Amino acid sequence: MRAILVLALLACLSAMPFSPSYAANEAKEGETCDGIAVIKCDKGLWCEHPAGQCQVIDGAGTCVKNTEVCDEPVIPVCACGGKEFPADCERKKAKQQLDYASACKK
Repeated sequence: MRAILVLALLACLSAMPFSPSYAANEAKEGETCDGIAVIKCDKGLWCEHPAGQCQVIDGAGTCVKNTEVCDEPVIPVCACGGKEFPADCERKKAKQQLDYASACKK
């Protein structure tokens, strides 16, 4: 009897369409993105990872708004890949991940 119930349950489950809920919505501002699940950010946002995680393969970040205007003082920062920006907001405008908060080492 149990075998019949299990088979009936499996038949019902297999007939249901597969649509994972995590794939339907993109992450909102302040939510986790990327990582092993490769979660994308909502339109107008980008996934910023913690500084210094350039070589982390499945690292997760946080969805943040794209910077439009840059009015920060000129304090150089180094993005992943060794690209230097005059200020952190310029790096954010370019949607580049931060390696460390100083001029790139040459």
